[in-house]
Amino acid sequence: MKNYFLTEIKEAVKYWWVSLFVGILAIIVGIWTFMTPYAAFSGLIVLFVVALIVAGILDIVFAASNRKVLYGWGWNLAAGILEVLLGCALIAVPMAEVAMVMIYVVGFWILFRSIWAIGASFDLHQIGIRGWGWMLALGILMVLLSFLFLLSPSFGAGFIVIFVGIALLVYGVFRIILAFNLKALYKDIKDVEKK
Repeated sequence: MKNYFLTEIKEAVKYWWVSLFVGILAIIVGIWTFMTPYAAFSGLIVLFVVALIVAGILDIVFAASNRKVLYGWGWNLAAGILEVLLGCALIAVPMAEVAMVMIYVVGFWILFRSIWAIGASFDLHQIGIRGWGWMLALGILMVLLSFLFLLSPSFGAGFIVIFVGIALLVYGVFRIILAFNLKALYKDIKDVEKK
């Protein structure tokens, strides 16, 4: 008799590579911000908007494709919709005001994603994934970075570049760890199904 529970979990984690792609993209953008800090600020606005919209679309697709098998898929859907809306809102802001608006949009985006990361680590703990503690620690670190970002906007563009770079690197590492944990879970389920 086929184990439908395992089949449902396998369906939910078969798109593990989406998390890997988002993580690699976040790390590349994070490294770029440190390598070109002055040029990064102007480009960061455009790049952040594009990355925000692309990540949002990917999260919406992930949530929609797993709505029947993922408990809490609505959080991924909400995150994706929020990211697309924030990206579109940033496009509408005049360039002269975008620096100040960007401080708060980025800070709240990091905070939102940090809370999502903490929740995702607990979900992985409940299904027995090893390494969930590291993901929890990265989520907590992201929360701390978001509060530093929101409470100290007076440092201006340099502050934005440094903290966005750090936050993107931490978020990228989190998503890559998540991807490999999901890939391992997918492989384990396939092995169990063969028995």
